[in-house]
Amino acid sequence: MLRLLASLLMCLACAAHAAPVPVLQTPIDLARPGGVLHGSLLLPQPGHPVPVVLILAGSGPTDRDGNNPDGGRNDSLKKLAWGLARAGIASVRYDKRGVAAGLSLAPDERQLSVEGYVDDALAWSRQLNADPRFGPLILLGHSEGALIAALAAPESPAKGLISIGGSGRPVGQLLEEQLKTRLPRSWRNRAGC
Repeated sequence: MLRLLASLLMCLACAAHAAPVPVLQTPIDLARPGGVLHGSLLLPQPGHPVPVVLILAGSGPTDRDGNNPDGGRNDSLKKLAWGLARAGIASVRYDKRGVAAGLSLAPDERQLSVEGYVDDALAWSRQLNADPRFGPLILLGHSEGALIAALAAPESPAKGLISIGGSGRPVGQLLEEQLKTRLPRSWRNRAGC
């Protein structure tokens, strides 16, 4: 896995000095029970199947580009996708359920679950794996997306997994630490924090 990440980073570094690769930027959709998930595809046009990275966004209302209405606009995932494209690697990033263009699939946060996010990642994986434009599939998750990618990986046709900012602690411990600083004391006591 470390070799794959090192290779990916080397490709990105070399791409900065290489000749420009024509890139197709287009919407891509995935039909799901209850609606459609909308995403963005960046596809280099080398004339043969290229590796494809499925980019899974982090927690909260983080959209496909890495932006969060609570934390500002940084386009981190969009910039990552363009870096991959310049290196000849396709990518798909999408708005998860309950966020941005995926809001209609879960307008109420109580309808969201890790399992639902994993099912969506698996469905995207199968769709991309069946597409003849793509070679090997790699899952890349940021923050909570790293957890989703890790949970999806055993059932996914992906050949690799990249975790960016994923937690090295059990999710329950991580949530407790995060809630301690964000919830009023009365709510923390109710939550057992």
